Amino acid sequence: MLSNCAACGKVFMKFSKPVCPDCASKELDTAKRIRDYLKQKEKRNAPLIQVSQDLDIPVRYIEYLIRQKYFDLARYPNLQYQCKNCDTLISSGEYCAACAETLRNHLLSVQKDKTKSDKQSDDFHENFYKSRL
Repeated sequence: MLSNCAACGKVFMKFSKPVCPDCASKELDTAKRIRDYLKQKEKRNAPLIQVSQDLDIPVRYIEYLIRQKYFDLARYPNLQYQCKNCDTLISSGEYCAACAETLRNHLLSVQKDKTKSDKQSDDFHENFYKSRL
């Protein structure tokens, strides 16, 4: 399927990643630079901000690479990024456990309300037509 690269906008034949082969290669090179940096014993426990500053790579891009699973976070425990909702540091997913639970509860509540609303609508239509017969 033809698609536009999410990074550079170039048209390419999409197979799995949302980026063209050139940008995918750049992703791999950047991930390798970060891995090589973190292999140094004194840098292994460097926080994300320090990695970003030392390598001149935007924090958001490193977070993207972490979410794309370019790094084994068990080996680099300080490579954490912020929850999309509350800025708590996390090492997997998009949201911390507390925000994920809140979101889950909210979605369940909305689903219950919708089911209840659909039932009331069905009852209204059923009674409306019965009263006309």
